[in-house]
Amino acid sequence: MSATAALLETWIGREQARALYWWRPKNGALNVGDELARVIVTAMLSLRDLELRDKRDRRHRLFAIGSVLHNAGDGDAVWGSGINGKIPEQRHRFKQLDVRAVRGPLTRRFLADRGIRVPAVYGDPALLMPLFYRRELLGPSPLRPFVVVPHFNETAEKYVRYREHLVLPTSGPAAFARALLGAECVVSSSLHGVILAEAYGIPAVYLDSGNGEHRFKYDDYYQGTGRAQWHSGSTVEECLDLGGNAPFDLGALQIALMQAFPYDLWE
Repeated sequence: MSATAALLETWIGREQARALYWWRPKNGALNVGDELARVIVTAMLSLRDLELRDKRDRRHRLFAIGSVLHNAGDGDAVWGSGINGKIPEQRHRFKQLDVRAVRGPLTRRFLADRGIRVPAVYGDPALLMPLFYRRELLGPSPLRPFVVVPHFNETAEKYVRYREHLVLPTSGPAAFARALLGAECVVSSSLHGVILAEAYGIPAVYLDSGNGEHRFKYDDYYQGTGRAQWHSGSTVEECLDLGGNAPFDLGALQIALMQAFPYDLWE
């Protein structure tokens, strides 16, 4: 890459980050759940021939996917993000947010208790993935009875027994989704492993693997899809015995999320 191209790429990345927040590890690794924020918001904007860097007010950012609202500040907009249950309440320093949708009712309650107006529009925007990356266009995936998706903070060595079934959350969203499509069931300690599997109609079970993640975000997601009751397992075998959780009205959630997208912040 030439010096000019590198400078341009750096500038574009900086301008995108001023418009949209997505978490990026300091070591440069990719976490599919957080990368989905950029991918889905970019796809939504493309429907109006807009780009991230076209956002009018870049003093404030959009928060779209992930348990990242503790990083938000006054005036930032929210479209589908959620609260991270393991972050202390005092680290949420905002007093005013422009909320269009949240991941689920637990996040809504947290924000409402702080005096913030939150519409009852729920859903993780990763549920829109099949609308932009259709199953038939992603290409073939190996047929497997199940796949196991570790959390980003877990090592593959922890799941050495399931080496042939592993799908790591460190690939790009399209590659990650493609790897799930051939599975009959997805066992995942990563929230977005569950969400993308269900978005593509694949039964999924949360693997409560003791990885240090708080159940808040999982409860928030499931309740946001209308499922107050859901099950999880503490081992891969237990998850497989349980099978997927109850179905939900994916189409209604997708429509509500798309209708709530804050195009007005760009146009």
